[in-house]
Amino acid sequence: MESMKRKIRLLALAAFVVALPFVYYFWTWVVERVEVGPSEIIVVTNLWGENLPEGEIIAPDHSFKGILLEPRREGRHFINPLFQTFERSKLVQVPAGQCLVQTRKYGTPIPADRINAGDFLARDGERGVVKEVLLPGNHAINPYAYSYTILPAIEIHSDQVGVRTLKAGKDPKTVAADVRKGPYVVPEGYRGVQEKPVSQGTYYVNPYVENIVPVSVAINSVEFKDIEFPTKDGFLLKPHVQVAYKVESMHAPELFVTLTDEGALHQTGNTPQEIEKNEVLQKVVLPLIRGYVRTEGSKFEARDFFAMPSESDPAAPKVKNARERLASDVTEKVRPECQKMGIIIEPIAVAQIDTTADLDELLTQIADRTRAQLTRKTNLETISQLKSQQGVLLKKALKLRETEMGSARTELNQEQQKAEGAVMAQEAKLKQDLDNAELGLDAARFDAKAALSRGKVQADLIHKKNEAEVSGLKTAIQGFRSADQYAQYQVMSKLAPALTEIFASDDSDFAKLFAGYMTPPKKESITPITGGGGPP
Repeated sequence: MESMKRKIRLLALAAFVVALPFVYYFWTWVVERVEVGPSEIIVVTNLWGENLPEGEIIAPDHSFKGILLEPRREGRHFINPLFQTFERSKLVQVPAGQCLVQTRKYGTPIPADRINAGDFLARDGERGVVKEVLLPGNHAINPYAYSYTILPAIEIHSDQVGVRTLKAGKDPKTVAADVRKGPYVVPEGYRGVQEKPVSQGTYYVNPYVENIVPVSVAINSVEFKDIEFPTKDGFLLKPHVQVAYKVESMHAPELFVTLTDEGALHQTGNTPQEIEKNEVLQKVVLPLIRGYVRTEGSKFEARDFFAMPSESDPAAPKVKNARERLASDVTEKVRPECQKMGIIIEPIAVAQIDTTADLDELLTQIADRTRAQLTRKTNLETISQLKSQQGVLLKKALKLRETEMGSARTELNQEQQKAEGAVMAQEAKLKQDLDNAELGLDAARFDAKAALSRGKVQADLIHKKNEAEVSGLKTAIQGFRSADQYAQYQVMSKLAPALTEIFASDDSDFAKLFAGYMTPPKKESITPITGGGGPP
C-alpha cells in the first residue's frame, strides 16, 4: 500500500514536471501574450506599487501603481494580468502638410512668475503646452498623458513672404529705441511682429508659440472706375484708372500691422467686393490716386481728352495725349508717397474717359469753343498789327520828346545859373544885413544898460521923495485928532476958495453949516499924537 502511494506521488510529480513546460508556455503565450498591430499602441497600467504623489496621473516608473507614460507600439508584448493591465489605442497619424501640437497633462505646474513674464510654455516635467510640434507621420501618444491638436502647416510660396508674430519670447519693452526699425515691429526673439519677414518654405508652427501669415509680394493689377474729376471748363469726367502694385518684402511686416484688421493682408482686386476688402488699395493707393487724379485732371479741359490736336488747327491744345499726360502726372505724385510705406507702384494708365454729360453735346461745345479760339486768334493778330503801328508812332513821339527835352534842359541850365548868381548876391546882402544887425544889437544892449541905470536912479529918487512926503504927511496928521479929521481938513481947504465965492456972507444959514470946518484950529490946543493913540 505504501509502495502504491509512493508510485502515485512519483507519477504525479512526473506528470507535473512534464506538464510544467506546457503550463508555462500556455500562461505566457495564451494569458500574457499581447499582439499589437501596425496602427495600434497599448497603454499599460501597474496594478501594484507605491501610490502616486498628489495631483499626478502618470506613474513616474514601474515601482508606482498607475498608468505608465510610454505606450507600447507594434509587436508582441507579454503582460502579466496579475500585476498589470492594458488598454488599446490607435497611433496618431499626422498627414503631410500638417503638424501636431501637444499639451502635457502631467507634471508640476508652471510657476506663476514665469507666466506673468510671458513664459507660458511647459518645460520638461511641467504641465502645459509643449513647444515642439510633431511632424507628419505616425506617433504613439499616450491619451492619458497628452492631449493634442492637428493643424495645417504654413506654406509660403515663391511670390510670398511670411509675417511672423512671436507670442512667447523676450519682453519687447526691453528693446532699445535705436535698435528697433519701427514702432510696430521688434527684433528677432522678442514677443511681437518680427521685423524680418520669413522666406519661401513650409513651416510647422505651434500657434501657441508663434504665427506666420503669408503676404503676397507679387504684382497685383486693379482698375478703378469710380473716380471722378471736374475739368477746367466745368465738365465731370470719369476715367478708368489702371494700377499695378506690389508690396516690398522688407516692409511686409509693418504693412501687415498698420493696415490689416482681420489677421490677413488682402490684395486681390478682381471684383468690387475684393477691392473693398483690399487694405492696401483702400487705405493707401486709392486715396492717393483719387486725390491726385482730381487735382491733376482739373488742369485740363474736356476737349483735351476727346479731340486730338491738329497741326492745321493752331488753336488746338499743346498736349499730345491728355490721358497719357494725366497718367504720367498722377504716377509722379503717387509713386513716392507709396514708396515711403513700402508699396511699389508701376506706371499708372488711364484706359478710357467717361462723361456724365451727353457726348454729342460735349463735342458740339468743343467745336464751338474751337471756332471761338480761331476768332480770338484773328483778333490777337489785329491787336498785334495795331500795336506795331502804335510802336512806330511811339518812336516818333519819343524822338520829338527828346528834342524838346534837350531845349528844356538848356533853358534849365541857364535859369539855374541865373538863380545861383541871384542866390549868391542875396546871400552877400543878407550877410551884410546880419553884420549890421549884430552891431545894432550891441548898441541896443548898451542903451538898455544905460536906460536900466537911469531907471534905477529915478526909482531911488522917487522912493526917497515918497518917503519924504510920507514923513511930512505923518507930521501933518499928528496936528489932528485923527486921520479922518485931517482928510476933512484937506478937502475943505481945497473947497474953501470956491465956497468963499459962492457964499457972499458968513451969516447965512447955509454958510453956518460949514463955519466950523472953515475955522482952523488953535495952535495951543494941538496935542501931538503919540504911539498911534487918540487925543486924551
